[in-house]
Amino acid sequence: MKRLSTTLKVRLISNFLQLIITTAFIPFIALYLTDMLSQSIVGIYLVGLVVLKFPLSIISGYLIEIFPKKLLVLIYQATMVIMLVFMGVFGSHQLWQIIGFCVAYAIFTIVWGLQFPVMDTLIMDAITEDVEHYIYKISYWMTNLSVAIGALLGGLMYGYSMLLLFLIAACIFLIVLFILYIWLPQDRNQVKQSDDKRHASRYQKLQIINIFRSYKLVLKDRNYMLLISGFSIIMMGEFSISSYIAIRLKDQFETISIGSYDITGAKMLAILLMINTVVVILLTYSISKVVLKIDFKKVLITGLLIYIVGYSGLTYLNQFGLLVVFMIIATVGEIIYSPIVSEQRFKIIPKAKRGTYSAVNALGIHFSETLARLGIVLGAFLTTLQMGLYMFIVLTIGASMLVAGVFGGQKQVNTN
Repeated sequence: MKRLSTTLKVRLISNFLQLIITTAFIPFIALYLTDMLSQSIVGIYLVGLVVLKFPLSIISGYLIEIFPKKLLVLIYQATMVIMLVFMGVFGSHQLWQIIGFCVAYAIFTIVWGLQFPVMDTLIMDAITEDVEHYIYKISYWMTNLSVAIGALLGGLMYGYSMLLLFLIAACIFLIVLFILYIWLPQDRNQVKQSDDKRHASRYQKLQIINIFRSYKLVLKDRNYMLLISGFSIIMMGEFSISSYIAIRLKDQFETISIGSYDITGAKMLAILLMINTVVVILLTYSISKVVLKIDFKKVLITGLLIYIVGYSGLTYLNQFGLLVVFMIIATVGEIIYSPIVSEQRFKIIPKAKRGTYSAVNALGIHFSETLARLGIVLGAFLTTLQMGLYMFIVLTIGASMLVAGVFGGQKQVNTN
């Protein structure tokens, strides 16, 4: 950590704290909502929410290149704190409170999505060659450690006071707000750019035609678009854990007892999330040492195949032992392919367009969420086996696109 800049340290710490909280309640939001509303209505609401993020993310990426990044981050963070408080207050089954909860959650998740490309850009701006490989490894490790803690908290607190859960979340997000305000450095490049172009009004820059013009370069970058599109489809597997798979386990998983401890569907979900993270924490270093000795193209393809098999199995299995085994399989695949994709994505992004490129990446993640939540709707009509086949086919298509984008991007970097 000593060789990391202040920006990178602040980003790692804030991301660690926030992911603990979001992992503690976001995977269980679908369960809370299905307790109050029908599965199909919940599915439509969640899909609609993700679709709403698309145009907002496009604007967000452009704002990154106009306004100071620190200002945007602080505004987004403060908004999320307020929405978490509202989500805790609107926790009953009365209709008006259900509506209030849905509105607050919608604003929270939209702003969470808007903040992602800003923080992603801050990381890329602060990365130097001597920490390029190190930062993605430690970020990946810390992310999964925070997910493990969050999954444990979420599983233990599910069914208890929603008010308490969301007020704790609001307090943590408030702490992060102060951390960002005090230690996140001002964006010097942004300030200089604003001084140099002080005669150009921000209102003129925000014209729709200028927004779309800024994305023209990104959309023409075939390798980047293939990489992001493929990665978006692949990520559907992980997002399905907190959507279709979560609801299926809640409805279909038969409660088992280990000693005096009863494992329900909701607790099984928490166990799977814990397994995912513990495997990452324990095996990332060992697996990384092995794969470094092998051609990265073979490693990427192998990792994706393992990942596809794992999540396809998780989509339809209900037996405790098999769920554990396939979660481990899926996680090993994730450990193998994920750092490769992150590093290649960073390398092919032009420095001057990191804001818009990061926003397109965020759009890809929103697309992943859309596909995953569409699974909730499809799950109401298809059998679990059919859903497993659907997952296998879609993930295979995504893997093919991802491989094409990564290989093409590597050639592009080597040529330049």
